[in-house]
Amino acid sequence: MRQSGSATMLPLAIVAAVLAAALLSASAMAAFAMARGDWGMGDWGMGRGHMQRMMGGGTNSSNAPVSVGGKTERASIRDYAFAPGNLQIPVGGTVTWTNYDDVPHTATAKDGSWDTGILNKGDTKTLSFDKAGDYTYYCTVHPSMVARLQVQ
Repeated sequence: MRQSGSATMLPLAIVAAVLAAALLSASAMAAFAMARGDWGMGDWGMGRGHMQRMMGGGTNSSNAPVSVGGKTERASIRDYAFAPGNLQIPVGGTVTWTNYDDVPHTATAKDGSWDTGILNKGDTKTLSFDKAGDYTYYCTVHPSMVARLQVQ
C-alpha cells in the first residue's frame, strides 16, 4: 500500500523543523560563547580562558610599574604573562626567562634583535644585554603576551 504525498511530507517537515531549531540553538550558543570568550568549555581543569589563550591570547604587562633590577635578573612566564612585565636592567646585565606554563612560549624582541627561542615548561634561557635600549617583546606563540625590557 502506498502513502499519499501529504502523509509522506509531514514526517519530513517535522525532521526539517527539528534540524532548523537545533542549528539556531547551536548558532545562539556559539554567539554567546564568543561574547564570553571561553567557548563554553568551562575550566576543564585548565584555568579560565585557557582555550582563548591557546589560540593566541595572553596578557600585555608592558605598562606595569617599572621593576628596577640589577646585573642578573629573572623573568617568569606564568599564566600567559611575563613577570616582571616592565623590567629595567643596567647595560651588561642578563635576564633569565623561565617558562612555568604547560604550553611553549618565547620572549622575542619586536624589532627582532633577540629571541629566547621556544621554551617548553621548565626551560630557561639567559640572554645578555650589552647595549642600551628600550625593547618591547612578546611571545611568538601567543602574540598578545607583551612585556618591556629597558637596558640603561
